[in-house]
Amino acid sequence: MKKHSVLLSCICALLALSCAACTPSQPPQDEEGYDRTTDMNLGTAAGEEISPFLYGQFIEHIETCIYNGIWSEIVLDRKFYYEIGEKGLSPWTSEGDVSSDAEDTYSNGYAAVIAAGGSISQDGIALQAKGYDGYFYAKASEATRVQVSLEAGGAQVQTEIAVAAGDWTKYPFSLTWQQESEDVSFTLTVLSGSARFDSLSMMPEDNYMGMRKDTLELLKQLDSPIYRWPGGNFLSGYDWKDGIGDRDKRPSRRNLHYMGLESSFANETEQLVSDIANLSYLGFYGGIEPNDFGVDEFLAMCDYLGADALMMVNDGLGSVQDAADLVEYCNGDASTQWGAVRAQNGHSEPYDIAYWGVGNEMFGDWQLGHVPVQEYTERHNTFSAAMRAVDPSIQLVAVGNNASDWNDAMFSACSDYIDYSAEHFYGTRSETDVAEHIKNMKEGIEARIDAHRALIAKYPACGDVMIAFTEYAYNEAISASRLKDGMGIAATLNSFIDNADVVGMAFYSSTVNATQGCITTTDTAAQMQASGYVLMMYRKYMQDHVLTSAVRVDKQLNLDVSATISADGKTISVAVVNPSEYDVRINCSALEGAKSIERHTLTADFYDSSGEELRMEDSVLSDVIAPAMSVSVFVITR
Repeated sequence: MKKHSVLLSCICALLALSCAACTPSQPPQDEEGYDRTTDMNLGTAAGEEISPFLYGQFIEHIETCIYNGIWSEIVLDRKFYYEIGEKGLSPWTSEGDVSSDAEDTYSNGYAAVIAAGGSISQDGIALQAKGYDGYFYAKASEATRVQVSLEAGGAQVQTEIAVAAGDWTKYPFSLTWQQESEDVSFTLTVLSGSARFDSLSMMPEDNYMGMRKDTLELLKQLDSPIYRWPGGNFLSGYDWKDGIGDRDKRPSRRNLHYMGLESSFANETEQLVSDIANLSYLGFYGGIEPNDFGVDEFLAMCDYLGADALMMVNDGLGSVQDAADLVEYCNGDASTQWGAVRAQNGHSEPYDIAYWGVGNEMFGDWQLGHVPVQEYTERHNTFSAAMRAVDPSIQLVAVGNNASDWNDAMFSACSDYIDYSAEHFYGTRSETDVAEHIKNMKEGIEARIDAHRALIAKYPACGDVMIAFTEYAYNEAISASRLKDGMGIAATLNSFIDNADVVGMAFYSSTVNATQGCITTTDTAAQMQASGYVLMMYRKYMQDHVLTSAVRVDKQLNLDVSATISADGKTISVAVVNPSEYDVRINCSALEGAKSIERHTLTADFYDSSGEELRMEDSVLSDVIAPAMSVSVFVITR
């Protein structure tokens, strides 16, 4: 369709004006001959302060969000959770004299017992042309020579390591791979002697504390002010104590939500069949948690990114004591029991985490540890009281679900222990109607906001409780976040901004890979997607106070707008979602004295564009035009 320029006449009044959407049957033409005229009214005074936490992110131990996404480990099942070569379960194969033994290990999984001539291999590894640093732990009763090699398409690099007789010892190695390859084999071979091996590792030499630098650099650009971790459904089966201390001694565990409790299977055969099916569907890290990325690694990431944390506690299968211990580990000084453990793990000073989430989706029968709400309210209060006994200053995010009667019970019984009420919303996708696709997201979010307003009016003791959208995204996504998905997220952010008096936090789900991540990764590359570009733009360019806006739009345009202003009144930022196939001009007499007008835009040629097809465009303008099929933030300096 041919694009038309459309005049959007913007009238900036002294006071905020409101007007209803208007769709004339015959769009008028202005003196320049544009087909449509649409009015936008802006207020002039700074309104509600906008929490920066509206631009939060959510990471969870699911699929490749953490491992192969943020974490840089190359080797799968490096601590041998499964016996080597176990069909359908272990990613390792073996040749020669190799066995698995659980009696004497370093990681409390299995150890690989390898005699001269024996080897273990892992295939299908993708590598870049760069150096890789690795290590393994070995225990030998005699001097042993070991070779570690990488091989693909006739190319091979290798190194030899001498293992001395003695107890478990760490042996480092380094290899440089010369070409980008998608199907490299990693092999450890015993050339002479025999030994036990455990806790193998290999990472790119440019990793940062075990994390991928390419992902971290995009996370830097995203600039989220707060991250929620570790879940999600994963949370209710997670023991945080498995993820602290010596990383190579941390036990690998079943991801209980996705793999099922061992006690739920009738016998080992039933569990084996289920595990094979789940690992095939979920991927190895979707089913087995190696606990390499735990509390300290997460908080190291937050420190690198300059972000706060929303730390979640397990009140599904977890205990009250574990929750209180986690608060002490993070916030207690080194004289406390768990503060001392943290200091021993290399962090002498408390992390001083302010925001704590108590449980995840406990209203659902799919959640491990689910109970009826009448019982759960007592559980929430017990957990919260124990946590605040350790640190009275912490802010609590409670499990919410205002689309049912859950929140009535929570607000009635738990008012002393709710600072934020969590809501999750996943919008229905429309693959045939872009306007419907955006509306499904926005209207669902606003229905939750309206319900929250009604609840705090009903329960005065909870009048100060803010809403925290601890998960929001499109439901059942089957592709990377596309332009039209980014438009829906932008319209959602506009609603958060317009309701900043009650929306205090929001966490896009997910940051990396799973559920239309802001960033997607392969084994060797990371890329920003549409939702990420949108959140990055809003975080960087929107101001910190609401500026009232009202828009009269032609239904064919379906513009969605929010406006913000700096505290000093000198800068106005206006976000415009323009899903139409028309360029939209904003012509406002109040802008005539503007010192500068910048436009920051996400656009593409197609609504389904993603990845490299997306375009970020930055312009300095003398006029204000929202391009067709775009999300734009205009920064107007006065």
